[in-house]
Amino acid sequence: MTPEQHATRAEELVAEAEQLYGDLRLDVETAGKADQALWGFLDTTVRLGQLHATLALRTPETPAQ
Repeated sequence: MTPEQHATRAEELVAEAEQLYGDLRLDVETAGKADQALWGFLDTTVRLGQLHATLALRTPETPAQ
């Protein structure tokens, strides 16, 4: 993936993480508990977003001549 593709994927994952967080918050507010599977999805989504954001900052390697 190019840095631009990583940046795009990071943005997508941020939006997904925000949705998962909203779902978790709603669960806590309405039911007083959070779904553990949802917590796992949120954690994984955040980690993937961080990875893609970091990779987006890397400069592309130039081929050896």
